[in-house]
Amino acid sequence: MRSKPAARALVGVLVIACGNPLRGDDAAGPEVGDALATLLEGTGATVIVTHQLLPELADDVSRAHRIVFVDAAAGRPAGSVSVSPLAAPQLVSGERSRHTPGGDLEEGRALVPFSHGMGPADVLALARDLYSATPEALLVSVGAAGFEPGAALSPAVRRALPDAVHAAHLAILAGASAGNGSDA
Repeated sequence: MRSKPAARALVGVLVIACGNPLRGDDAAGPEVGDALATLLEGTGATVIVTHQLLPELADDVSRAHRIVFVDAAAGRPAGSVSVSPLAAPQLVSGERSRHTPGGDLEEGRALVPFSHGMGPADVLALARDLYSATPEALLVSVGAAGFEPGAALSPAVRRALPDAVHAAHLAILAGASAGNGSDA
């Protein structure tokens, strides 16, 4: 049995678990997020479970020092779990971005904040551009077999959920033990 981290030890850690529980393996993110919410209860960490990434999350991201995004991933073997670092896209000019009259950002990101196309890097870019925040960020991906409306989780993804929870939990704890003393 795994022990829970000390109370309030994870203040400043934010988990954003994304996916639609009504679309097959897209439910992996919310399933992992719900399990992490229970596991991290009382530690000071915050867990947000959402159907899709929205611009409003940039405010939450700006107040955290470590972010762990959890999402299903197409194009990967079903049930595979991976953890990878994330960063906001670099600015081409090396300066703060400015919006063009058409609404796109100068550095060429095709950010359309009111679409399903917003990804974790876009949320990080908004936190950077709006709040000058650059938290450490990781993505825990669960390979998905399908995203059909009304479908249940595939057997491979269902079996992988404990591994995904464990991978996300280790990513959170590694950051906490790496000496990141921020309590922001």
